[in-house]
Amino acid sequence: MGPFQSGINTAPAATQLNVTVNPTQTKYVFSQSGVLLELTFTSPLLPNNIDILARPVSYITFRVTSVDGRSHHVSLYYDNTAEMVVNSPTEFVTWGRINVNSMTVMRMGSQAQNILGMSGDRVGINWGYNYVAVPNGSGLSTVIYDSGVTRSQFVKSGTIPTADDTRQPRAASDAWPCMAVVWDLGSVSSASQTRHITFAYDEIYSIKWFNHNFRPYWRRDPSSTPNTLISAADQDYNNVLSLCNSFDNDLLSRLQRAGGDQYATLASLVFRQSFGGCKLVWNDQKNILWYFMKEISSNGDLQTVDVVFPASPIFLHQNPLLLKKLVIPHLVFSSQDPTLNGCNYNKAWAPHQLGTYPVAYCMGQEDMPVEETANLILMLAKIAQLTGDLSEVIPEYWPLLQKWGQYLVSALPDPGNQLCTDDFEGPSPHNANLAAKGIVGLAAMSKLCAFVKDSSCETYYMNTANNMAQQWQKLAVNSDGSHYKLEYDKDNTWSLKYNILYQKLLNVSVFPEDVIRKELNYYLTQKLNTYGVPLDNRATFTKLDWSVWAATMGDDTQFQTIINRIYNFANQSPSRVPLSDWYDTISGKQVGFQARTVLGALYLSLIHISEPTRLL
Repeated sequence: MGPFQSGINTAPAATQLNVTVNPTQTKYVFSQSGVLLELTFTSPLLPNNIDILARPVSYITFRVTSVDGRSHHVSLYYDNTAEMVVNSPTEFVTWGRINVNSMTVMRMGSQAQNILGMSGDRVGINWGYNYVAVPNGSGLSTVIYDSGVTRSQFVKSGTIPTADDTRQPRAASDAWPCMAVVWDLGSVSSASQTRHITFAYDEIYSIKWFNHNFRPYWRRDPSSTPNTLISAADQDYNNVLSLCNSFDNDLLSRLQRAGGDQYATLASLVFRQSFGGCKLVWNDQKNILWYFMKEISSNGDLQTVDVVFPASPIFLHQNPLLLKKLVIPHLVFSSQDPTLNGCNYNKAWAPHQLGTYPVAYCMGQEDMPVEETANLILMLAKIAQLTGDLSEVIPEYWPLLQKWGQYLVSALPDPGNQLCTDDFEGPSPHNANLAAKGIVGLAAMSKLCAFVKDSSCETYYMNTANNMAQQWQKLAVNSDGSHYKLEYDKDNTWSLKYNILYQKLLNVSVFPEDVIRKELNYYLTQKLNTYGVPLDNRATFTKLDWSVWAATMGDDTQFQTIINRIYNFANQSPSRVPLSDWYDTISGKQVGFQARTVLGALYLSLIHISEPTRLL
């Protein structure tokens, strides 16, 4: 981090031999002058261990071995600058150290500490503190100092300054202060030596909920402090790495069995991307755990329903109760709850978002009535199916869900001129894919009625869904009978009907298999490009998440065909960014969006009704 500094390039570059991206770890292997360096970045995002998942801690592990039969004198250097704790490098920062038993712990943070004072997309957190912690031991040196000095001095002599810089506060870009660590390992032979850093970030408060601040879940107990966090995380280091290795191996094996090596590679690539956009918090007003998601790389909304929905497969597979914790804030927001400070959302349909991350507030909605109402009902029906537990939802919010169910009945089978999740393409009145989502949402409402043991309600919604699906087939079919249209009133148009997929997850069949076969055949024989199937006839770009949903509707051959094109995009795209979900299927170039949670969609193939559920 920080700018390139002259003098540093006199150190010979190591040769990268390999890199492996697993769900919770990225492992690099470098070689230089007979020495092998294995560098492992571990983010222990273990969904079935909430205490570890909630820790804002990652580990960096250095393993050094001589591979040429000789001994070598080896020193290791690490630093990170204060860019980590500011939105702009012109902001002033401070630094210092804290006392943790048997460890050396350095700390940096902004001077202003404007907690939860910034919101939106592409903004950096500028409150809280970044900690770099290392176990004490021989050969260890640490300093907080000008990064240009520490780096150049290490290159020249293998050492760093002995005393921390005292010129503070100052701008993060003013001589780029950094927290630096050096280990002088002495003579290294074929017996490996290992060192590690515990990297932590305490944001103090995570979410502002209608002018009330929620602490991160790990801070729910007043006795929890950065000191206790770092101490516990370092004591757990060996155990956590073992858990991560086991978790990664098990998940990769499942992924390979479900979809092959290319599928497993893609799903592994997006694991941390999916969980990294979410935050576990402690709602001290209701004394419960909540989960929040950021709409990354678009407008930074908080808890956007049509972002949670495409991401939902990874939570449904890994821990469906996490998905429930993402949904519940929407139910609270829609129920005139006293914690909303008078914000009165009383529309007939579900909300689109709850604010701008990380702040929930009473704001104008980007209304997507059928889209978001069906999304929430579909997710709740699947959560109920997997866990058998909606105790936090029913009976308290059952009247609200009934209201939403009736809204879907009133709005279908033709949703009219409504926005849907693909709103970046512009208006799409009488959208057939949106209508299909609403109709499957009616079947999901029937499942919820069955869950509360209301047989007349169950029958009503299932019959309504079946009747509307029949109407849909007549309204949506293209005049030549080859496929189904983008919009009811526009012949010779087409779109991915990914929304029908959810009937497979709920084990219902309101749309006949012939509809699915006809659609998949049309995509793959008429519309398949080098890097996949476009979203619809309006452009050659696609959405990676919805492509996976469409692929999962097909047979094994159809699934592999689409996954192969997506894999080639990820591997060959000239846009080298955190995996994008919006790209062109001909050029392979990113159109927009990157690093988004929606790519949790890749875990669809792992969702089976009979699979054991992982619980909080």
